[in-house]
Amino acid sequence: MSWDPYLDLASGVLHNRLGITDRAELARAEAELTGSRLVDLECTELPGHYDLAHLQAVHRHLFGDVYDWAGELRTVAIGKGVPFCPPDELRARADLLFAQLARDGHLRGLDRDTFVDALARLLAGINALHPFREGNGRTQRAFLGQLARAAGHRLRWAGMDPVENIEASRAAHLDGDRGRLRVLLHRVVAVA
Repeated sequence: MSWDPYLDLASGVLHNRLGITDRAELARAEAELTGSRLVDLECTELPGHYDLAHLQAVHRHLFGDVYDWAGELRTVAIGKGVPFCPPDELRARADLLFAQLARDGHLRGLDRDTFVDALARLLAGINALHPFREGNGRTQRAFLGQLARAAGHRLRWAGMDPVENIEASRAAHLDGDRGRLRVLLHRVVAVA
């Protein structure tokens, strides 16, 4: 593994504002602090244009109490079995993805099935970017939840199986197969 400036060399734990050097303790503190911020975002919309800057603002809102680099694009390569977008390509690829979202009218006016298909494509794209060193999944869910509400749909992430999400996301990332992601999102997108 190459050097990672986000990690404390002695403990291997992400540098954080709380001074925590124990991985389990940081996970607990992060979950508590981001959990309350997630609730905030369910009640109050974070202003933005559903673009990279907006995604970064969501990450900053969720993780700003924990990490100095919250909302900043990562500068190191990361992956989960397969690499995510290289850091030097993040901005260009994100601009393409979010430009398509804008051309698609931010998914407004779509019936449920069409919305699910478009949401699966968008989620797969954002997940392939993995623009942050940590907190990508929670940021994706908060961002997509706000986008869905603005488009007239509601997402119930509590109905999502985490293992199924990982497998569906991996299939979309590795093979471009969004079928499992669509199945998962059909359960997450509330029926009107």
